[in-house]
Amino acid sequence: MSVVAPWAESPPVAVVSPASPRRLLLRRMLRSRSFMIGGGIVFFVVLVALCAPLLAPFDPDRIGAGRRLAAPGVRFLLGTDEFGRDILSRVIFGARDTLYIGLVAVGIGLLCGVAIGATAAYAGGLFGGLLMRTIDLLYTFPDVLIALGLVAFLGPNLTNAMIAVGISAIPYYARVTYGVVLSERQKPYVDAARVVGASHVRVVVCHLLPNVLAPMIVVASLGFSAAVLSAAALSFLGLGAQPPTPEWGLMLSTGRNYITRDPWLVIGPGVAIFITVMAFNLFGDGVRDLLDPRQRQRTH
Repeated sequence: MSVVAPWAESPPVAVVSPASPRRLLLRRMLRSRSFMIGGGIVFFVVLVALCAPLLAPFDPDRIGAGRRLAAPGVRFLLGTDEFGRDILSRVIFGARDTLYIGLVAVGIGLLCGVAIGATAAYAGGLFGGLLMRTIDLLYTFPDVLIALGLVAFLGPNLTNAMIAVGISAIPYYARVTYGVVLSERQKPYVDAARVVGASHVRVVVCHLLPNVLAPMIVVASLGFSAAVLSAAALSFLGLGAQPPTPEWGLMLSTGRNYITRDPWLVIGPGVAIFITVMAFNLFGDGVRDLLDPRQRQRTH
């Protein structure tokens, strides 16, 4: 029986250093299927939009590029429309308008909605209540109905459609911001900022809005798909993009007259809208999971 001397050295204990925040974030990103699949498709759509002149086989507005209403084949993979224009080229260039519409509409709705919601929640009282009751009144109307009224007033074109879709989404962003700021306003760090002499603008901008950023990123990513659908609906009704703009909603509108005889006119833009909206919904769900504190605790 061997006896270990008391002065013998004990075996070294391995010290595991905590993972860095970047590694934890990367680990959560790789584990989220929604984020990876949705983000991958969104990246592909953005890449197609940026490289549209290189990827499109024909000029999207070129009339007579092929035979009128030609079926899909080797030369025209998605066929041609009623003017002989290549549908594939128009779908590829349509990604640019779709992303542009989404960015502008979400930007308008997000900036105005956050400003209104944060101001109403922080100010409170009669002013805040009156401001939010106005937002609640607008919130009772469907987004598309508000957008239709605005486009009818401003005039039917792509720019006015983007503005109308953005304005119609302001009540939604304002309500979300109001709820978050109202909850954060009761926390001690807001009182501490006031005690040290911070102005109201500084409290809102430097202390409250950073805590609103995470949920609003999730709302904006999910609202992007809604903006794309609303803009496509306006173009389908003839109140958004105007010919010959290669916009997916407008392509659906012009192709509906041939849907029973030449269905490829609506299959291309319809599938493009479906994939884009699905991708942004998946991406928004993935972002929500990444920013969820409960998911962070599970990762740790």
